[in-house]
Amino acid sequence: MSHSPILPILIPFIASMTLLMLSGRKACLQRGISALAAILLLAASAHLLLLADSGNPLTYALGDWTPPFGITLVADRLAALGVMVTSVLAAFALLYASAGFDQKGRHFHAIFQLQLVGINGAFLTGDVFNLFVFFEVMLLASYILLAHGGGLNKSRAGFAYVTLNLAGSAVFLIALGLIYGTLGTLNLADIALQLQSIPAEESALVRVAGALLITVFVLKAAVLPLSFWLPHAYAAAGPAVAALFAIMTKVGIVAVLRVQMIALDSAPATTGLVGDWLVIAALATIVFAALGILAAKSLQALVAWLVLGSAGVLLIVPSLSDSLTTAAALYYLVQSAIVGAAFFMLADLIRDARGRAGDGLFRAEKVTSISLQIGFLLLAATAAGLPPFSGFVGKLMLLSAVSQSSMAAAIWAVILVSGLLTTVALAKAGSRLFWEAPPEDEIHQEPIAQAAVRSWRQYLSTFGLIAVSMLLVIFAKPVSDFTQRTAAQLHEPSQYIDAVIPDHAAIPRMTRP
Repeated sequence: MSHSPILPILIPFIASMTLLMLSGRKACLQRGISALAAILLLAASAHLLLLADSGNPLTYALGDWTPPFGITLVADRLAALGVMVTSVLAAFALLYASAGFDQKGRHFHAIFQLQLVGINGAFLTGDVFNLFVFFEVMLLASYILLAHGGGLNKSRAGFAYVTLNLAGSAVFLIALGLIYGTLGTLNLADIALQLQSIPAEESALVRVAGALLITVFVLKAAVLPLSFWLPHAYAAAGPAVAALFAIMTKVGIVAVLRVQMIALDSAPATTGLVGDWLVIAALATIVFAALGILAAKSLQALVAWLVLGSAGVLLIVPSLSDSLTTAAALYYLVQSAIVGAAFFMLADLIRDARGRAGDGLFRAEKVTSISLQIGFLLLAATAAGLPPFSGFVGKLMLLSAVSQSSMAAAIWAVILVSGLLTTVALAKAGSRLFWEAPPEDEIHQEPIAQAAVRSWRQYLSTFGLIAVSMLLVIFAKPVSDFTQRTAAQLHEPSQYIDAVIPDHAAIPRMTRP
């Protein structure tokens, strides 16, 4: 049994515990440990990605308990992809935070590593109870990171964020209780097997439990009408924290895909739970996000709305149940997470460069930095889906894939119109930040020269992520080939089930507690 599947959880966990024990020590020591953990995590994630792509899903049974008993980790292509993207974002976010943001509060690096435990665990877990556990670890860490640095805006945003997610956690537990009470198992592969023999009189409870699970996951993904928390929370978060948050909504989307395709669609009793209603909600989310982008009063708020819009685009996929659509969405997932993270960092650099005006989208001191102008142009064009950037490639793949769907016209119209509105909003933002100057009598007293000093770490992390987004265009063919293999594996759940329970020896329901 290979230990590779547990390393993306074990590395940040050990780093987090070590950093907690070294609390109060010099910042350079904490940064060094965190950086070492990030490098090791990148290496472990890359190795896991190669292993997962070489054949069937990898499984890891903690304590050597035979599934469906005990804790099982499953590293298929989808899990490995999620862990790899998380590791890349974490490395750049930590580099950005090491410029000084990490010292605005206590235990930043320990909590940051703990959040990586939650995110990676959510991607890798093979049962829905430990999915709940890793969700809670992820959310607990995110509550603390959101408040890092203090401030009234963070407290207000954090209150709504915590309240809604606690409600979601309660619903999650209810769903788990219904599933366990009905099927006697929480292992995802075993759930798929048990659903195939569920009596008709018990199918209603299972459908209710499945619907509750999907509701929780779309809350995490911030689909309308459960999306009001995201723009405020992400706009209030620090730049390095918001950069990592860019992957958090994707965790909910991956959970929807995983539970739906492995378990719910395996039996007639639960097939169709994710129907046209999710497409309608996703399209409404895209429209809502586009209006939010137009109305945003600061660049970081605008980027938060962009993240919400990308979540809406991705949530079109589960109800279509088509391999090509899933492959296109996975490419879009990768590029949107990277672009969103880079944009949050760039917004902070622009905020520093404008002095008192910050990143407000009003006429003030112009940002004269050529590098920031180029960075904004590249990210804005990518986020708006303009050719030849990765945002265009992702949307083109997605629109081509849904062309045969019964809702193709609505999907095309919403995505194209929202792209136009996003382009207009970003062009307006760029004009305010880099072109327009205030009247002479409204010029702020602090000149640009007195703006906050920026570190090379901030520039390296921001433009490093921009470079990664450009590489997604250059290497679009191999990346899209990988996402197609990932989608094909996801749409063939027997590979997953065979890897976890090789002989399909599901324990009979009557022998369960």
